[in-house]
Amino acid sequence: MPIFLSYSRKDEEVVKVLAQGFGAAHREVWFDHDLGGGDAWWDKILDNIRSASVFVFALSDKSLQSQPCRAELDYARKLDRPVLPVQVGPVANFRSSPVADLHTITFRPDNALSAFEIMAAIDEKAHELKPLPDPLPTPPPIPYAYLLALGRQIDSTELDQAQQTTVVDQLHRAITEETDESVRQDILAMLRNLMNKPWATNRTENAAKTIIRTIATPNEPKLDDPRQIHEESGKGRFYRRYIGALVAAFIAGSTAFLAEITEYGLGYALFGFLVFAGPTYLLGWLITRFSTRRARRTPLR
Repeated sequence: MPIFLSYSRKDEEVVKVLAQGFGAAHREVWFDHDLGGGDAWWDKILDNIRSASVFVFALSDKSLQSQPCRAELDYARKLDRPVLPVQVGPVANFRSSPVADLHTITFRPDNALSAFEIMAAIDEKAHELKPLPDPLPTPPPIPYAYLLALGRQIDSTELDQAQQTTVVDQLHRAITEETDESVRQDILAMLRNLMNKPWATNRTENAAKTIIRTIATPNEPKLDDPRQIHEESGKGRFYRRYIGALVAAFIAGSTAFLAEITEYGLGYALFGFLVFAGPTYLLGWLITRFSTRRARRTPLR
């Protein structure tokens, strides 16, 4: 009977090393690295849990936060499968984890001793194997079944406006509640898929874009926020008026300079430049500051 290896996709690199070690020791191991999605995927996993001699749980914060991993672990324990937690990554709070009551072994890819320790623990666990309970416990539902249903709904038929709004609302709720980043990326992909449908309305496209922009780039300024637009336009007006004051001062000073240089010489011309340019610039600067402050006090509508 094979060893069942439950793991988070985010730990896949180290888990593959662990699986290769099982293979080198001539131990049959099964894990879902070559499966696709859908009902058949989940049924295959549950079938292999039922037929496993030992259930190895690749323990990490990532697997503890993974809904499929938690469902697999819970089902294995209801089936009385021998469970061996093997730590493959950091665990912030082990005492509150669902395997806190079990002996855990830490796997270190660069330490052969840890691999031998795991093999010995698996052999010991295999002797604890019991017959499956009769009747069998109720199988856990497919993880994220509601997302699978929404994906099928988007791809299966043309949706009217009310249906599109419902789908967008459900995806928005899902992406705010889910903590698994891979699931959140799947939801973003579903929103993009919905936007690209030929029957998607402008209202649906705008709503999906808003969600994507908010989730995908949370730290970037949202230029569709009226307060942000107001602030940006206020700054733009300030700089334009500031440059305008400089240009006006230069023109006024240059006019005085050219008028006086031929008649009074360079010294008087420079003096005239300063006399005309200085007050012009000061007046323009004061107008700029006053108008900018007024703009900042203007209430948003």
